[in-house]
Amino acid sequence: METDALYPWLAESWGTLDAFLTADRLPQALLIRGAVGVGKTELAERFAQKLLCRRPGRFACGTCGGCRLFVAGNHPDFIPIRPTEPGRAIGVDSIRQLIADLALKPQYGDRRVVVIDPAQQLNGHAANALLKTLEEPAEGTVLVLLADTSAALAPTVVSRCQRLSIPTPDRSLVGRWLEQRHPGCTGAALLAAAQGSPLRAAALAASDVVERRRTAFAEWRGVVLGQKEPVAVAERWEAQPHEELLEWLLSWTADAIRLGSAPGCRPRYNPDLGDGLQVLAGRLDLQRLFEFWTLLLQARLALGGQANRQLLWEEILIRGAQLSSSLTPSRGPP
Repeated sequence: METDALYPWLAESWGTLDAFLTADRLPQALLIRGAVGVGKTELAERFAQKLLCRRPGRFACGTCGGCRLFVAGNHPDFIPIRPTEPGRAIGVDSIRQLIADLALKPQYGDRRVVVIDPAQQLNGHAANALLKTLEEPAEGTVLVLLADTSAALAPTVVSRCQRLSIPTPDRSLVGRWLEQRHPGCTGAALLAAAQGSPLRAAALAASDVVERRRTAFAEWRGVVLGQKEPVAVAERWEAQPHEELLEWLLSWTADAIRLGSAPGCRPRYNPDLGDGLQVLAGRLDLQRLFEFWTLLLQARLALGGQANRQLLWEEILIRGAQLSSSLTPSRGPP
């Protein structure tokens, strides 16, 4: 990342990290928590680079020997701990090797930085092996743990760390940032399609995700209002990315519940679909919306198994068609 650039929604968190250095109160073990795609890894790496920089200012200088080594990915005093493959656990062998490495002195300066990303993927043995190091790290060592939420971490790990939570980014700020980076895109729609994740939204900017989401919403709205046949829509949806569609449905349902519960408010997750959601919220039964929400949560679990996707979508969309009817919704399994 450029030495003079930082995602704008991380400015507050960077200020907190910078204050640790200014006050000479650098935590030996720091847990940074933030939603998926908010930029935790980038924030931690920028901070690590500054800690290892020979001439730091507000950020790392980018030109000293330490910065050149860091950018090249071979700074001897920067130790990233990651799963061997995405989605896999970080095992105890990785932590034992880390402990052995930390028994040696820093090679390039007087400081060493360890980033464990994502810390929630430490398995039980690895987390236990790390406890003493978190409590009494080697001199000059800073350990930074990154997690989507501390709930997935062992309490014994969390209690040994100073915590920094990255605030939920302001949607209008992120929307402007997306539109500056990707001229011609609609930032609010792109961010909503990415379930509020700024970096995922940026990665999707060149795709057709915004149009696919608009089409899916129009189809779901048509089903709910009795204008489209649920089974026919289910056949089309069976060929779409299932997890993506389900997350959109969850967000549309959550916004419909919000609008139905507090008339006059605006959608939280889908501001660009506000008019369509307002129409739905005015016609749907709130109790049935909550039941539909529960069905979607059950379907999310079923998607992780061997469920028949087309039957699953048929059940979801048939139940959706009943949201505004006078019939009692079916309560069959998803």
